[in-house]
Amino acid sequence: MIDEPVAELILRGTPISKGVGIGAPIFLSLAEEEVSEAPLSECGVEDEVERYRRALSLSRSDLQRLQLLSDQDEQPEVTAILGTHLEMIEDPLLTQEVEARIRSRQRKTETIFHHLITEYRNRFTVLQDSYFRERVRDIVDLSRRIITHLHSPSTEKGDTLAHRSVLISHELMPSETIESNAAFVAGFISMVGGLSSHAAIIARAKGIPYVANIDIILLERFACRRMIIDGSEGIIIVNPSRKTLLRYMEIQKRHGDKERSLQGEVHKKTETHDGLPISLFANLEDPDEVTRALRMGAEGVGLFRSEYLFLTRQAFPSEEEQEKIYRKMGEALKGLPLVVRLFDIGGEKRTSLAVGSEDAKYFLRLEKEANPALGCRAIRFLLRFPDLLKKQLRALLKASASLNIRILIPMVSDLSELLRVREMLEEIHSELQQQGIHIPVLPPLGCMIETPAAALLSEVFLRHADFISLGTNDLVQYLFAVDRMNPYVSSLYPLPHPALLRLIQDVVLSAKSAGKELFVCGECASDPAMVPLLLGLGVRSFSMAARQISHVKKIVRSLSLEDAAQLVQEHVEKS
Repeated sequence: MIDEPVAELILRGTPISKGVGIGAPIFLSLAEEEVSEAPLSECGVEDEVERYRRALSLSRSDLQRLQLLSDQDEQPEVTAILGTHLEMIEDPLLTQEVEARIRSRQRKTETIFHHLITEYRNRFTVLQDSYFRERVRDIVDLSRRIITHLHSPSTEKGDTLAHRSVLISHELMPSETIESNAAFVAGFISMVGGLSSHAAIIARAKGIPYVANIDIILLERFACRRMIIDGSEGIIIVNPSRKTLLRYMEIQKRHGDKERSLQGEVHKKTETHDGLPISLFANLEDPDEVTRALRMGAEGVGLFRSEYLFLTRQAFPSEEEQEKIYRKMGEALKGLPLVVRLFDIGGEKRTSLAVGSEDAKYFLRLEKEANPALGCRAIRFLLRFPDLLKKQLRALLKASASLNIRILIPMVSDLSELLRVREMLEEIHSELQQQGIHIPVLPPLGCMIETPAAALLSEVFLRHADFISLGTNDLVQYLFAVDRMNPYVSSLYPLPHPALLRLIQDVVLSAKSAGKELFVCGECASDPAMVPLLLGLGVRSFSMAARQISHVKKIVRSLSLEDAAQLVQEHVEKS
């Protein structure tokens, strides 16, 4: 029997992880524990160091256990994040430095951690780049885990909750999502959070609905017995009426049925209803995800974000390390294409390697930029530090000798950038030949169309590029001057929009005229509203997160080209 709630309240936030959850709210602690500045006695210092080592060991065991479980559940996104935390727990900052501070300052571990986290927050939270904000969250999250073990044994958070709870927090930590069991947790709500946060990635991997940018102070004021979280629309319904509850229970059932039906799509052909083959590729950050992407129906890797090779370890991999990784990925693909995007770094990311790294020299010469999104990033950064670029090109060339590897230049806005990279590629190829390293042909070289300038000049770029890739995330952002990650303007993110459709159509026609392949690799490639329109515009190759391939395949198989073209026409006419 369904109880009739007192009153219904609807709040709107940012949709992070799709799905519908229904449950009772649980507010996680919003305040950090106060720490004592009282000094330790002389004889208590070594006991405190031993207490800290024990907590560190228990935390390490936690992470290893969770990583094993995520491997068994085939959740590589979760495994990679846990791997980052395991690397952090071995960092001298959390081993030697903390012990040294306990001894020199004669304070309890909790006090040392409080000051350490404050230092990191002061250093990194002034930066606008999401990568650095995520590093702070990781450090805070790991410190919480360690402090928990200083006080008491670990508990299985997700399994000790009441059945179907909605967890509400000021800012969701990765551990709170990792240790949440989808059978117990109905959803997540947070006051702050973004699509690229580790908590968001884990929530999506587990299939738990998540909505961010909700005023949880307001939520706490209501006597809420039950709430609905709609992660697809970014809606929270507090104390739903009987009618609303029944409607969402039906939506929840349909969502579950749809997810189960998609499991049967993996082995079906990717073709339109009238028989035109369409290619679906995977976007990857982790080299170890190749096998899983193939199992999920990927026809290759349409975008490997190579900067993730060092972003999690804060040091550039050597030429030999890179070659080994690219070769391993290419061999796992067994002849299918591997498109490697050159390091997409710069802007605020310049400081990530400036702390205790031999690679700091590349970043210390860069001044802070007022607007890093429009500054020295991606290919602009690499051309400013050509030794970095040459190292990566050499590794890619050597790995490509017998493999289907393609090279993709990020953020091209001027033809000179493409020409300079091609010139460097030819120079390196000649050098390798002279060294006795035989590479039969140069790998295909493409460029990302991410700026309006590049889109408008795509015909010119295609005279010199072997293929192009539409990076729709940045393209839409620059085209409309709207930051989709900013909660104050994200509602203005205009998809689909006739201006974008016309721009994409021009690029598609340029690629067709030049006889060159075109990929679409941004969020649009898996957006249910955009996929039919992209098909109607002439796009035939899509690249997306591996978990989205079955969804897109089902959309493609349900449409004929005539249907798709008609949708484009109707959309343009209505605008």
